[in-house]
Amino acid sequence: MPTTAEATLIPQIQDTQNSSKYPFVSVIIPNYNHAVFLKERIDSVLNQTYQNYEIILLDDCSSDNSIEIIKNYEGTPHISHIVINESNSGSPFKQWEKGISLAKGELIWIAESDDACKEFFLESLVSEFNTDKECVLAFCKSIKIDTDGHRVGEEGLAYSFHMNGIDFIRKHLSRYNYIANASSAIFKKDVLVSIDWSFTNYRGCGDWILWIEISNCGRIAFNNSPLNYFRIHKTNTTIQQAFSGKNEIEGVKVYQFMRQKKYIGYREELRARISHIYSVRYGKQHTFYSSETKNYIAKSWKENIFIKILTWLIHIIQYYTKIIIIRR
Repeated sequence: MPTTAEATLIPQIQDTQNSSKYPFVSVIIPNYNHAVFLKERIDSVLNQTYQNYEIILLDDCSSDNSIEIIKNYEGTPHISHIVINESNSGSPFKQWEKGISLAKGELIWIAESDDACKEFFLESLVSEFNTDKECVLAFCKSIKIDTDGHRVGEEGLAYSFHMNGIDFIRKHLSRYNYIANASSAIFKKDVLVSIDWSFTNYRGCGDWILWIEISNCGRIAFNNSPLNYFRIHKTNTTIQQAFSGKNEIEGVKVYQFMRQKKYIGYREELRARISHIYSVRYGKQHTFYSSETKNYIAKSWKENIFIKILTWLIHIIQYYTKIIIIRR
């Protein structure tokens, strides 16, 4: 990969959107009250070495100065649409749906408005589709940053791979959403005609459903290079949903969805129930849930006396022996 100083821009190919080497990418930036991060987000897309793309800017009736910032980009090359809602849609995934309906590209990138990326993001991930013609989704490792842009961790798997989508569901999506940040992924638009669009009815776990459905359509690529900046802050939708317990409750519906679609069996669902109930009762999440929220989540996961005793025993074993049985 060339360094920043050596970077060669891959030009926008106006008349060859179906080029196998340089597919046209639709970059959807859905924004809601992220004015403080918005310019950095947009500029990180405009600074890509890969230039064959359009940007679709969406605002979901922000109350900060997001609209003022967005309007500064009117007439900017690559900006194909600016859509500002008069009322809030109530779900980020409704905005995704709107952006996808406007997209002209072969590939879709949901570039969330509070995140950012390195200049080689598109160049690197588009190349995964050129390497593997059956690839339907490619994603990369993320660097976690705070409000001020300081590094606070990483999100991603240990090694790069190309994998059958069904195997990816069973290995990486049946227990947890390992594509935790939508900004880290791009996917083929044409597979969306055959997927279940119920993901738009979710508030927090809709992306998990979408990744499962796309994975069922082909092969998945993971690039272990840290090309994406995943911002962790108090107004981040992922963080808000996690701390409120809503993600855990929606997670129940995700597992019901996977059972219904036969992506997982009873054994996998039971393992998930035990793991999630353990996490709420004794794991990382128990410290920020109220007793009422814990009980409600456990009830949603169909906690019974057997699971209650089992999770308690697991907690005792892990606490006193330091042997890890459940990593949550």
